[in-house]
Amino acid sequence: MNFLDAAYEILKQASKPLHYAQITRLALKTNILDTKGQTPEATMSSRLYVDTKRANSRFRRVSRNIFGLAEPPAPEITSHIHSINDHTRAELQKRLLQMPPDRFEALVAELLLALGFDEETLQATPFRNDGGIDVRGILKAGNITDVNAAVQVKRWKSNVQAPVVQALRGSLTVHEQGIIITTSKFSKGAQQEAQATGKSRISLVDGERLLDLLIEHEIGVKTEQYALHSLDEDWWIGITGISENREIQVDTEPIVSLDISYPLVIQAQAKGKTILAELISPKGQIRLDGIEYDSPSGAGQVITGWKSCNGWSLWHFQDPSTGEWKALDELRLSSLDSITQPKKKRIAGLNRGTIWTSPDFDEPLL
Repeated sequence: MNFLDAAYEILKQASKPLHYAQITRLALKTNILDTKGQTPEATMSSRLYVDTKRANSRFRRVSRNIFGLAEPPAPEITSHIHSINDHTRAELQKRLLQMPPDRFEALVAELLLALGFDEETLQATPFRNDGGIDVRGILKAGNITDVNAAVQVKRWKSNVQAPVVQALRGSLTVHEQGIIITTSKFSKGAQQEAQATGKSRISLVDGERLLDLLIEHEIGVKTEQYALHSLDEDWWIGITGISENREIQVDTEPIVSLDISYPLVIQAQAKGKTILAELISPKGQIRLDGIEYDSPSGAGQVITGWKSCNGWSLWHFQDPSTGEWKALDELRLSSLDSITQPKKKRIAGLNRGTIWTSPDFDEPLL
């Protein structure tokens, strides 16, 4: 499983935002992350950060280094989108099977271009006992290296068997990569033959993957976007200070320390449990489960799963003189100047529209 898929599974199981380092450790501990890199935490951070900039990202940045799952549209909207997409997918598959063979090969050529093949190198191969190769060309792999490829297209309803894979492999030239694209499926024998040890590997693209690629690259389909308006709860919390189940995010100036030594054990109640952590500096940095957060609010978001919270009132410390547990707000009051109150900053976000997409058929490609 790649980094983003692993992060999605971990966050779904956790049901709350997590620090990227914690996401990585849990993914490695449960063996769902497949990586041989030496710096998996840095890679996870980079992948999540870049992905959250995409319009349809599955993730959102809760605060610095903290990531959660993106909030989905309302269930009735999601259901309608899935219904439209499923219908489009079924119709797309139907049309592929109805196309004339030469038109289907032309459509696959369009897909190869979208995948990065050099247009000047793509050549249709007429039948001449060449193992059924339909297209030859050069794949530009990220503008780093060139891959010579021979592509065989099978517009079949029945499964592709191992002899087809063997025939294609026998027709490859030196250093040429073989690819088979079909509207059907590959038998178990064909899959084993394609990955046989000691032989040139053959890439297999079955019907489901073909549909995925055509939709992803909008070949024969189009993606329509609509603005979905919803109330910006963060903005309303900021302007009114009222929320049914969440408190406003409050960032303050550095704590003015009394007779306190650090690290200081603190605790908070979240989801019916008492969570322990450490306040490690007068500026409000907190260490939770071995991970350091820049503010009590950031750590509070993690343990509550809330999109926004006031960590200064959520976390409590034990007064060394009385033994009473008090909110961290108490530490922000100077013992020398009890009149001066900490300044609170509220940031009102803009009203945002959520974009959702639905693929639909485009005008005829061919």
